[in-house]
Amino acid sequence: MSYRIKPHKSASKQVRRVARERLEKARNALLLPAEERAHGIHQARKRIKEVRGLARLVRKPLGGMFAQENRRLRDINRKLSAMRDAGALIETWDALARIAPELFASKEKLAVRKRLVVRGQDGGQTVEESHRILSEVLDDLAEAENAVACWPVTGKDFELFANGLKKSLGDGRKALEAACGCVSDERLHDWRKRVKDHWYHTRLLQAAWPAAFKVRASMLKELSELLGQDHDLAMLQMALEGEPALFGTARHREELAAIADERRIWLQRQAFKLGKRLYAEAPAALVRRWERYWAIARAELR
Repeated sequence: MSYRIKPHKSASKQVRRVARERLEKARNALLLPAEERAHGIHQARKRIKEVRGLARLVRKPLGGMFAQENRRLRDINRKLSAMRDAGALIETWDALARIAPELFASKEKLAVRKRLVVRGQDGGQTVEESHRILSEVLDDLAEAENAVACWPVTGKDFELFANGLKKSLGDGRKALEAACGCVSDERLHDWRKRVKDHWYHTRLLQAAWPAAFKVRASMLKELSELLGQDHDLAMLQMALEGEPALFGTARHREELAAIADERRIWLQRQAFKLGKRLYAEAPAALVRRWERYWAIARAELR
């Protein structure tokens, strides 16, 4: 089933259905063969983030349980993050190589990539450690799935989502303003998290007006990817400082740092340009407008 909530069906039942399905997909992704482990971990983390996004949409009816479930899902992803981050560094390297293929075709750069691959095998952990982490995560996911049945998501139609949607939009707007006021890795990363929340919510409520919401979801995904690439380059810059031996001579490190800086400037410029348009409307106004779309779709489908 899709990551969607439909206007003409029970909202509370669909919230639980979506949560259970995403958690099941996360467990299945972690059960992929060893040669597909990196892909499986990446997919599992995405599915878990989708459930966290769903929980934020219904945070008010969840009440005190929201903090508990959000923390549970956050901790599960943190257990997988080291294994994922090691692979992300290689992906970041390859993304830069596509921008400057001649430069990255040198023997020195190819040697760096080989060292990154070795570093990234099983997230830099032993086989035993990787198996232990995966076993723990599978148990944690089973507990999270069981807990969904107890989510107190009672509410009528759109009112179940209105407060969570308004808060996520407001938080995203504030994060954008903070990043514009003083650009920093931390502020950009915080804004990206809020952008992803709004992307999840747009996808979840897309049935209100599929054609229009699909366009907005596509733009939010693009914005998230711009900020995600920027964050990955920030991680590469940290690795350049913290593990210089991985990247060869000082000259090669300086060259790589300059390429990363130039790319980040472009990414941030594009992100701010798109973000200011997506967050131009006040949260309360957008929520009222979406609620009207929801009521129209509900009447049509009934």
